[in-house]
Amino acid sequence: MAYNLYTDKANKFNCNIEIEGTSLAKSKVRLVVETDEMSYMFNGFIENTGLCEVTIPKTKNFLPEGTKGNMKLEVIADDVYFEPWSSDFQVKATKKVNVVVQEQVEEKPTMKVQVFEQKEEPKKEVVVEKPKPVIEESKPVKRVETPKKKDSGVTMTKEEFLRKLMGK
Repeated sequence: MAYNLYTDKANKFNCNIEIEGTSLAKSKVRLVVETDEMSYMFNGFIENTGLCEVTIPKTKNFLPEGTKGNMKLEVIADDVYFEPWSSDFQVKATKKVNVVVQEQVEEKPTMKVQVFEQKEEPKKEVVVEKPKPVIEESKPVKRVETPKKKDSGVTMTKEEFLRKLMGK
C-alpha cells in the first residue's frame, strides 16, 4: 500500500524509533521523497520518548496531484547511516470538486400541422358580361344656314351633309 501525501494540507509523518548503542539526543532524522525528476529532503526531530515527527508542507507547489514515487526515512546516529523504513507514495488532494456539465438543451419551437380532407367544390360557371353599348346623347344642333352662292343652286345643312356622307 502506498503512503499518501496531500496537495492541499500539511503532511505529518510520525513513527517511533528505538536506537541501541547511542542516545536519541545525538541522532538526526530526515524523510526523503523521490520522484523520477526530483528528490526532496525534509528534516524532522526525535523526542526523548522515541517519537519521530517530520512535517512535509502542502505539495501543490512542488508535487502535483497524481505524482508517484518512493519515500524513505533516514536516521543518522553517531555518524552511522540507517534506512529503517521506505514506501511507495502517491500525491492526492483531500478536497476535490468535480463538475459534471449536462448537455445543454435548447428549446426549439414546435409546429403542429393538421391535415383536413379535401372536399371538391362545385364548379362555378364563369359569366362574361358583354359591355353595354354606350349611347351618347346628342344635343340639338343649331341650324346654321350658309349664305347662298349665286352659282350653286343647292343648299344643304350640316346635318344633311353628314347624312349624305355617311350614306344614310
